[in-house]
Amino acid sequence: MAAIHQQGRGILRNALKGAAGNAITHVGVATDATVFADSQTALDPANGGAANFLIKSATATDADSGSTVQTDFTMTINGDTEFTGKDIKTIGLQKGTARTDNISRSLRSSVIGVQAGDILTIGVRLQVLDSSP
Repeated sequence: MAAIHQQGRGILRNALKGAAGNAITHVGVATDATVFADSQTALDPANGGAANFLIKSATATDADSGSTVQTDFTMTINGDTEFTGKDIKTIGLQKGTARTDNISRSLRSSVIGVQAGDILTIGVRLQVLDSSP
C-alpha cells in the first residue's frame, strides 16, 4: 500500500512551482511497519530511534517511456556498513535528511532484509500524470 499524504501533496505542488526547499533530495528507508494514515508525516511514525531508519541523498534518473513521464529516485545501501541486520518495511521520498521531511511513504507487504555483503539499490518511481479531460 502506498500513498502520498496531505503534507506530501503540498510539498510536490511547491516543488513543481519551484519553491525553494521543497525539491526531492533524499530517499529514506525504515523498519517501521505502521499502516499509512494521511495525518502521519514522518518516514517512521512509530519512530523506534535513529538506528531504525536511514536517509541518504537521492540519485534521480529519468525513466520515461513513450508519453509516460517518470523519474526514479534511488539510494544505495551497503550492507557491510549501513542498516546491517535490519528489515526494510518502509520506503519514502524525502525533501531533506530529517525523518519528518517525508513526502511519501510506501509500506512493503514483504520486507527487504539487509545483510553484510549486500549492495542494494532502493528507490521510488515518481510518475507525473495529467488527469484533465
